[in-house]
Amino acid sequence: MAPTPETTDNTYWAPVDRNLPNNSHAFALELLGANKRVLELGSAAGHFTRALVRDNCRVVAVELDPVAAKGLEDVAERVVVGDLSDPAVIESAIDDEGFDVVVAGDVLEHLPDPLTVLRACRSALKPGGMVVLSVPNIAHADIKLQLLAGNFDYRDTGLLDRTHVHFFTRSSVEEMLRDAGLLMIDLRRVVLPVFTTEQAVDPASVAPEVLASVLADPDSETYQFVIRAVVHDGNAEVAELAGRALALQDELADERERRAAVEAERDEAVVAASLLEPLLHDAEARARDYEALAEARQRYIDALMSSRSYRMMAPLRAVRAILR
Repeated sequence: MAPTPETTDNTYWAPVDRNLPNNSHAFALELLGANKRVLELGSAAGHFTRALVRDNCRVVAVELDPVAAKGLEDVAERVVVGDLSDPAVIESAIDDEGFDVVVAGDVLEHLPDPLTVLRACRSALKPGGMVVLSVPNIAHADIKLQLLAGNFDYRDTGLLDRTHVHFFTRSSVEEMLRDAGLLMIDLRRVVLPVFTTEQAVDPASVAPEVLASVLADPDSETYQFVIRAVVHDGNAEVAELAGRALALQDELADERERRAAVEAERDEAVVAASLLEPLLHDAEARARDYEALAEARQRYIDALMSSRSYRMMAPLRAVRAILR
């Protein structure tokens, strides 16, 4: 029986749920679409391969680990076992039919020469084909804060996975795509707020002015970039239109964040109002009691002043006022 993702005990195996918010797998599936022929680079235990097949995609999988690759044989259309850094492996994966999509989910950072791999994969695309990839953002706030503290500690997974040999920011991944003859046309961000990554930065160790400076970067809390790119023939107008589209995406993302913040404030206000409502009712009841008491006192005073005794005592009150 072929190994399953669970039995391979692969470090990078993860469940794939297309409905999850703020998730690289969900973003990639959205950008990729269904009913495609896909060349998947670095399939690992095949968690994403299976999601592609569920979307009626035909997948040619390339995987370094022979044990993990064995588990893909009943899932993928074809499995190529080998190192993506070897041009012969890429060549053996490419066939005459071509591919609608080349997908590289958190793979390029593990390769010594990702640019050469992207250039090779570009030739695998059918006309109108695209590349969908995800890479971690080395410019995340937690990494910057660690560097300011003199730390750059590798871990088994995450932003500083010890097998990473390349590190990307938004500008550097865009530059790599341009050098590969590809144009980024779509961008999604997986966001993890400062102090919440595996870097485990202690908030108490960061001065407020330092934190404010680090967070000034609009991508300071971006954990991963998920990107769709197409073959670019060098047309400047097309590149300009793509740039405008990405800028509009950024504006929409900012607007969604602002709206979410406003909704959060509204929800807090609703909660606060619900907590204050009993106090307000109590205060209103007390106010009504005081008002009733004041009215009763006024009626007593009015009655007293209009009484015959009060009027008969008026001369005496006048004398007393003179003597004072």
